[in-house]
Amino acid sequence: MWVPVHLSDHYYDPSKEYCGLYLVSKIELPDFGPTSELIRIFNKRNISLITINSHRKGDLVYDFVTVDLTGKKKLKDEIRKEIIEKFGDRLQLFECVETGIPGFVYNKKGFPLVFNINDEYIQVAAIGIYGWKTLFQGLIERYGEGGVVILWFMGMDMGENSARRVMRLKGEFSCSERIKIALSRLQSLGWGKFEIAECDEDGKRIVIRVRDSFEELVSSEIEGYESNFLKGFLVGLISILFCKACRGTELKCVKKGDEFCEFLIR
Repeated sequence: MWVPVHLSDHYYDPSKEYCGLYLVSKIELPDFGPTSELIRIFNKRNISLITINSHRKGDLVYDFVTVDLTGKKKLKDEIRKEIIEKFGDRLQLFECVETGIPGFVYNKKGFPLVFNINDEYIQVAAIGIYGWKTLFQGLIERYGEGGVVILWFMGMDMGENSARRVMRLKGEFSCSERIKIALSRLQSLGWGKFEIAECDEDGKRIVIRVRDSFEELVSSEIEGYESNFLKGFLVGLISILFCKACRGTELKCVKKGDEFCEFLIR
C-alpha cells in the first residue's frame, strides 16, 4: 500500500473556526515527548486534530498542528495555559498562526520548503501538476518540435546535476546503489514510482520502469508526446554514473496501453 505524503495542507471553510499552533520545544525522552503531549492535551478535550506536522533537529522538536475549534473557541486560552504549564522551560517558541482570513488556515510559518537528505537541507520550489502542465503545453504550442527538444535537454541537464550530487555521497556504493538512491529522491519529489528492472554495470546497460509518472499525467492532452523530459533526465543521470555517454529508448509507454513506462539506457 502506498501512503501519500502531504507537502502542505490548506483548509478553508468560513463556517469553521480553525486554529493553527506552532511550537518549538525540547525533547526529553523517555519522560517528555512534545508531539505526544500535544495530542494528549487536545484528545482529552475531544478536539479534532486536522493535521499535525512534526520533525526533530537535535534536541528540538518543531510541531505545527491544525485544530477545529468550532463551537469550542472558549477553550483556546485554556489550551494555551496548559501547554505553557506542561511544557515549562522546554518550550522555546509558541505561536497561534493567523492568516487574517476567517475560516482559512495553513502553516503560515512553513517556509522554506526543504528536502532533507541526510541532514543536508536543500530548498525546494515545488510546482504542482497544473503548473507542470502549463509549462509543457506552452513550450510545445510555441515551439513545436523545438519545445520537445528543449524539454529533453532540460531533463538531461537536471539528470547530470543530480548524478553529480549522488557521486559526492560518502561511503562505498556500487553504481546500481547510487542509481537507486537517485531514483528514490525522484520518487520523494513526486515524479513517479521507480524500479530498476535490469542493470548490467559491466555492459553499461540499464532498464528502468516508472509507474504513475508525473510526465504522463501532465502530457496526457499532448497528442503524440513521449516522455522526453524524463527520458532526458535518465540519460543524463546514467551517463554520469556509468561514466559513458548514453542513449535512451522508451520501450513501453502508458499512453500505448502498457502498465508502466520503461526506459532502456545504454
